[in-house]
Amino acid sequence: MFAKERQEDIVSKVNLHGSVKVKELALEYNVTEDCIRKDLSLLEKQGLLKKEYGGAISVRNNPHLYSSTDRKETPNNERIVIAQKVLALINDNETIYLDISLSSLEVALLLNEFNKKITVITNMIDVLNILRNNQNIQLIFIGGMINNEGDGFWGSMSTLMLDYFKIDKAFLGVVGVNTTNGKISTYYVDDGFMKKKVMSQSHRSYLMCESRKVKEDGDFIFASLNDVNGLIVGENMNNLTDFDGDII
Repeated sequence: MFAKERQEDIVSKVNLHGSVKVKELALEYNVTEDCIRKDLSLLEKQGLLKKEYGGAISVRNNPHLYSSTDRKETPNNERIVIAQKVLALINDNETIYLDISLSSLEVALLLNEFNKKITVITNMIDVLNILRNNQNIQLIFIGGMINNEGDGFWGSMSTLMLDYFKIDKAFLGVVGVNTTNGKISTYYVDDGFMKKKVMSQSHRSYLMCESRKVKEDGDFIFASLNDVNGLIVGENMNNLTDFDGDII
């Protein structure tokens, strides 16, 4: 194998698994550890990975898409796939939660096309507007302090309201999923505490996760991967080998 081919293969491995080890790579490619370290240094300079002691990790970024308008401009085909998978998990007479997420909007739109008799709890204004005339759905809105973007509510009053509800299945948006350390994050502290509260009130919790989220981070870590029951994804994810939940 030529050096260029080896380096491209290393980048593929680090993107797939989140991290690689110098010793393991040296054995796999039948080269010295010093050779692998030089490969990693070169790839780091190219911005393709980040060197760590004994190996390297994937490059992660924070796109700072705080504005819902900015998020709406990102590709949404995966959100439609995610929403279809969410719909398949919902049974009649269940109580579900949809939080502030563009994937939640897609779920709400699909719910209007099907006659599922359920209770929907949400803190997102757009979800409320989409479902408010649906005769099959009992709709409960969580109020409180309106968020910075004006598209939903959170804060101490919102979390107190959640104390009164037991939720069968919660479907939550997420900003970042770190497959190396298992941490999941969002942009806002209040949003993170809201998600934690919803998870504590839910029998099962799912993250609605576009593929790009495994390479991004938010500013506030609100839980770990193994705190949720499953990930609902828009594309196949094969790099979550340590995750105990379902990948749907």
